[in-house]
Amino acid sequence: MRLAALFLVLAVLVPAASAQAPLLQALQRARQQCGAAGPPLQPNPQLDEAARRLSRGATLSGALQASGYRAQRSVQWSLRGYRSPQAAVQALVPQHCKALADPGLREVGLQHAGGSWWVIAAAPFAPPASGQSGDVASRVLALVNQARAQPRRCGSQAFGAAGPLAGNRLLAQAAQVHADSMARHGYLEHRGRDGSTPVERVDRTGYRWRSVGENIASGQTSAEQVVRGWLASPEHCVNIMEPRFTEMGVAFAVNKASTGGIYWAQVFGRR
Repeated sequence: MRLAALFLVLAVLVPAASAQAPLLQALQRARQQCGAAGPPLQPNPQLDEAARRLSRGATLSGALQASGYRAQRSVQWSLRGYRSPQAAVQALVPQHCKALADPGLREVGLQHAGGSWWVIAAAPFAPPASGQSGDVASRVLALVNQARAQPRRCGSQAFGAAGPLAGNRLLAQAAQVHADSMARHGYLEHRGRDGSTPVERVDRTGYRWRSVGENIASGQTSAEQVVRGWLASPEHCVNIMEPRFTEMGVAFAVNKASTGGIYWAQVFGRR
């Protein structure tokens, strides 16, 4: 989510923490005023640098990239003509309360020059560690089985409740191979960079199948996010609700330098 009110200003920049402190305090109060339930915003030096670049006319995406900060999502505000930081932030409240109260926006960068302020609030890109892969896979399986346990409509198709899936290490192996490939090469496609199809990747593991399906995704940093996204997409939802599938494997791979940052593969099967 990106909200922007852009003003161009020529002024002497004041990056000192003492100059930024009143603006940060005003932002914290505005978040409380808007009903934020999460922790207070934490200053981040990379976001400060991005805000400085905003003040010089950079775009939000360009400023974040140049500062080396990877955000899952971010919002910027550029404010001019207010007598105090308190007045500037209060001007945001009527129209930007939803963003101000977003608990996922946990870090902030600030820049001040004369009567102008630049603010970037961001949800940091925080993917799970590779050592958490087992726990993440178990959570995805649990969420998928929760979804299958009740009737659901996937686009124009209606599904009744389906039986739970069991985890399968061979399907997880096929999923990991594809997730690794997508992360390494920065693409989101069912066909692998080696030309392989989902069926061929499953065949390579030795899994003897009657039915195979695959879901993929990128950018989501939790099991909850990725399953929610799949269920919201009719074609992915169909795979999740397909009663003929009895087993599942899921994997993710992270490459922070890639377009998606994190890539997911979910492989379904029936022996």
